[in-house]
Amino acid sequence: MDIIPGSNVDIVLDFDWLKEKIDVRRATVYDLNNERIVVSQTVSPIASYNIGEKVKVTYLTMEKGGWVRYGVDGKLTDIVTDYRLSGSGTVQAIVIVPEPRHEPFNLRLFYRLEPPLDCGLALFFKEEKVNILNISLGGAKFTHSKDYSVIPKERLRLTLQIDAQAYNIDAQSLRISSISGRMVKKLEAVSVQFLNLDRKIQDILSSKIREIERKMRYKEAYAED
Repeated sequence: MDIIPGSNVDIVLDFDWLKEKIDVRRATVYDLNNERIVVSQTVSPIASYNIGEKVKVTYLTMEKGGWVRYGVDGKLTDIVTDYRLSGSGTVQAIVIVPEPRHEPFNLRLFYRLEPPLDCGLALFFKEEKVNILNISLGGAKFTHSKDYSVIPKERLRLTLQIDAQAYNIDAQSLRISSISGRMVKKLEAVSVQFLNLDRKIQDILSSKIREIERKMRYKEAYAED
């Protein structure tokens, strides 16, 4: 692992594709070896009921192409109330038993953007343009006609259009939910996870999401009273 005492890490306490949530908490490494990683108490604090849960310790490292985030799976085994640092002071610390393997982990997979209309981003299902409720590098939520009803865990073939370029992508449905309003009988909402999105499409989509986000923030900052 490319982390040493003093390194800043993000502890992923829980992530759930189905519920579209991720719980990430910042910490500092106090000590580590092959058998355990000791980090500071997180912000917000990890509680005693989390002991025994699986977590992921993520960190950034510089590679040839730039900064890359890696994740190490582990198990939270203890919360030490009087961990002694150098000198006489004691602090609260978290003990994690890591697994040997580490792999790339992208927190931005979980950042979901609610794109405005006519932003250069479109999604098609069964050759029908759907209404994107939110989208990230990891998946999307959209409404579509009930004429093509979807069931959970169904594999879907979608077309993602970014500006003038279209990309065929595979996805898996995670959750189907009803909508409110006058279109309740005609439309349903579908949450999907993108499957095996290659690096090129990820980079293009990430760039587009950041572009839309910047434009939205600019409009908010300079909106007329």
